[in-house]
Amino acid sequence: MIEARFFFDAGSGCLLWGEDGPWETGDLPVSEDLRRAVDTLVARFDTSLNWDYPPDPGPWSRAECARFNADARALLERLRVELGPEWMVEDRFKPL
Repeated sequence: MIEARFFFDAGSGCLLWGEDGPWETGDLPVSEDLRRAVDTLVARFDTSLNWDYPPDPGPWSRAECARFNADARALLERLRVELGPEWMVEDRFKPL
């Protein structure tokens, strides 16, 4: 069984992490459509932060945060389906 953790790390370009570090999107056995969705959501996450001083609130409204959180949950489910039963993907996502 392949184990991975699902979470966002600002500036990393990744959202699945294994024992030895991040899984690159191109290395995942998923459809091209899902790869694009992962890359898009990772890039979108990076726009949620206040890069001048990350502990301060970011530029997004509550509604934008809620949309992102819903999209992240949906993406996690798509990943689990496409990766299949040989993957165990642990949800470590912290909603915005």
